[in-house]
Amino acid sequence: MSYQALYRKYRPSTLEDVIGQDVVIKILKNAIITNKIGHAYLFSGPRGIGKTTIAKAVAKTVNCLDLKDGVSCEKCDNCKSINEGFNPDIIEIDAASNNGINEIREIKSKINLVPSVLKYKVYIIDEVHMLSTEAFNALLKTLEEPPEHIIFILATTDVQKVPSTIISRCQCFDFHRISVKDIVERLKYIAKCEKIDVAEEVLSRIAFLSDGGLRDSIGMLDKLTSYSNKKINIDDFEKINGIVSIDRKNEFIDYIYKNDVKNMIDFIDDIYNCGKDLIIFVQDLLKLCKDRAIEYYVDNSSEDIDFLIDFSNMLNSILKNVKETADVKTLLEINLLDFISKKSGKISVSTEKTEDKVKKMEKESEKIEKKSEKTEEKKLIDNNSIIITNCLSKATKKEKQDFESKFKSISDYTLDSKLGATASFIIDGKICAVSENEVIISFSYESMVDRGINLINIVQNLLEKVYNKKYDVAFVTSEEWEHIKKKFIEDKGKGISYEYIPLEAGNKEISKEIKEKKEDTLIDQAVTLFGDDVVSI
Repeated sequence: MSYQALYRKYRPSTLEDVIGQDVVIKILKNAIITNKIGHAYLFSGPRGIGKTTIAKAVAKTVNCLDLKDGVSCEKCDNCKSINEGFNPDIIEIDAASNNGINEIREIKSKINLVPSVLKYKVYIIDEVHMLSTEAFNALLKTLEEPPEHIIFILATTDVQKVPSTIISRCQCFDFHRISVKDIVERLKYIAKCEKIDVAEEVLSRIAFLSDGGLRDSIGMLDKLTSYSNKKINIDDFEKINGIVSIDRKNEFIDYIYKNDVKNMIDFIDDIYNCGKDLIIFVQDLLKLCKDRAIEYYVDNSSEDIDFLIDFSNMLNSILKNVKETADVKTLLEINLLDFISKKSGKISVSTEKTEDKVKKMEKESEKIEKKSEKTEEKKLIDNNSIIITNCLSKATKKEKQDFESKFKSISDYTLDSKLGATASFIIDGKICAVSENEVIISFSYESMVDRGINLINIVQNLLEKVYNKKYDVAFVTSEEWEHIKKKFIEDKGKGISYEYIPLEAGNKEISKEIKEKKEDTLIDQAVTLFGDDVVSI
């Protein structure tokens, strides 16, 4: 049997098994026990905290043949068929991939049909905010007067994009981030079951970095399982995930406190060139400042509390602005230089002579000014767009399958002194499309895409080692990929062909109208590139 990811293996099956959403669970269980089941629910909150899991558990619970205190029995025919994923009356739709009006019209056309087996037919629509305006309008009419045997459960990570007319027709539940304590306890349980020897400090670190998302936490733990047969400590975890150690972060804060610009700049260059995630670095600095401030008030430590508070406010402003820039390194450097200059009225560098200090600062200023022009960044982004077009123009399903078959072997390089951080970063990506010489990789966050673009040369060198050939790599967010994929299919239907463009050609028109459509159908073309699973609900 093939390996099953831990987050799937330990996904809660019943409402009783879910952690961190006690209020939501209590309300839903009481509604089921008292037979006050609503016809439509809206679950909103961050990703990876249990929205879809609870939706599936509710679908099973309302249809259980031997329900006890609002908990499904897991033994009856209904529970078994739902757990095995083939019950025709539980319909799951990913709105991020199926966001058109046709899909919702299909629901509407079948909604009056009674369930085949179960008492209730349940429609679970994930990422519902991705539906088009026309689809929302069609769904609204369906929600107004649904049959008694129908239950809708809508889930979203961005409730602000869901029309108020939809929200008003649903029972709404806000899901909260899961506490660090609850995540650590769950990770301990999984580690014990899987016989993973890992320090509790590592589990706490995972829980903090996951930002309340249990699924991401379990994914990080899963990544550790192939690292070592020995006990995994915090140093191992930091190496695998490209994280700067606490001792080095304290050292960096001391550079700021002492106005030591040279060592500060060298430090940032060093961790950046090693592939460390600068956003995580800033988050860690902020947490470390908080911990040191607490020590000041609780243990009467000899900290400069005013410095820690001012420095924390500056770090927080960086995190607020990070989405507005594609160059996190320059943003960090400029804000740090500004902070030091305001703090001291001047900038000094270690014990060097004043003239040397001035010359070095002028060089550093010129360096940052050049970066702010973002010439190189624009070139990288342009190349990224061209590579996407080139990949789509020649991508095939077979190329993708061949590429994916070797993708996991990238983990063999996680301990490499030069490529380790990049290997740990890239294996978290998802392969979207592959041609003979190009590959498109998606990530959940824009910051990770930016990091990939900035590390493009190291990434391509790593892939060349793994595949024994050179690939041009493009990065997109998961959301961007859905739009790109949709547009590609629409363009094919209109007879628009994607033209291959050499990278040195620059900003050249990336598509052209052809007089006659190719003989293969739109569906054939989509299947050839993306596979059968993409072109069906």
